[in-house]
Amino acid sequence: MSTNWHIPPERRRLARPAQRPVLARNIFLYTIVIAVSALMFFPMVWTFYSSLKTNPEIYANAWALPELPRFDNFAEAWRVGHLGRYVWNSIVCTSTSVLAIVAVASLAAFAFSRLMFRGRDLLFAMFLLGLIIPVQIVLIPLYSAMAQAGLQNTRTSVILPYIAWGLPLSIYILRAFFLTLPSELEDAARIDGCSTFGVFSRILLPLVKPGLATVTIFSSLSIWNEVLLAFVFLKDDSVKTLPLGLYAFYSYHITDLSLLFAALTVVTVPMIALFLIFQRQLIEGLTVGSLKG
Repeated sequence: MSTNWHIPPERRRLARPAQRPVLARNIFLYTIVIAVSALMFFPMVWTFYSSLKTNPEIYANAWALPELPRFDNFAEAWRVGHLGRYVWNSIVCTSTSVLAIVAVASLAAFAFSRLMFRGRDLLFAMFLLGLIIPVQIVLIPLYSAMAQAGLQNTRTSVILPYIAWGLPLSIYILRAFFLTLPSELEDAARIDGCSTFGVFSRILLPLVKPGLATVTIFSSLSIWNEVLLAFVFLKDDSVKTLPLGLYAFYSYHITDLSLLFAALTVVTVPMIALFLIFQRQLIEGLTVGSLKG
């Protein structure tokens, strides 16, 4: 026996059709998301399976799957393109810059969010100006400064600008995250005799790990793939980073597409792995840290 006999007929007619627009909207949104994701992910998949093909297979049909995967293309690309040297330079530049960015940005964000001092807001606004100043504007004076300091053609010549350009966004993200923490934590620590640096290092910093992961991933991606500053300051092969190494590799082996695709895959895999490892912290940092600005 039906249990909805007491519901008016007009409401019974509207109950089920009201759910249909919501279902249709969800199907439409999911379809759009899947289509956009497939469109953005396909170039990486295509690059990977193209690296397993021979040059005749690529020229015959660039979109077809390899008949017999050739994993030795990666070893050949590593040997011919001297990728080991370029990878090491990129690791040194990226890791040094990211560590410095995280250390300085976390201290600055703590000061801008939890400490009161004269000119705090003005100084924070000056840091934010770095978000709107393109590197091309200061490239010539930066080149002159590096030349006078004798830092041309060294890793330091790119590490210092990487740190400078990574700080504004990192400070902004971490400051927003520090602002979400309750002030009672800091008050309780100070009552127990904790110093200002102790409050930062022992109490608040462990709570902003998602924000630190967000800054680490963003900074690593931008520095690992940076080309302009490396192209201007790094001339010798002994100090060139991986993007420059790929540029030279492409120039020398423009017809050997299989090795070129293998080299591109080697460049892409570390950043994908980094994102997969820290994706949970990244999403948490973007959502929680955006509550306050």
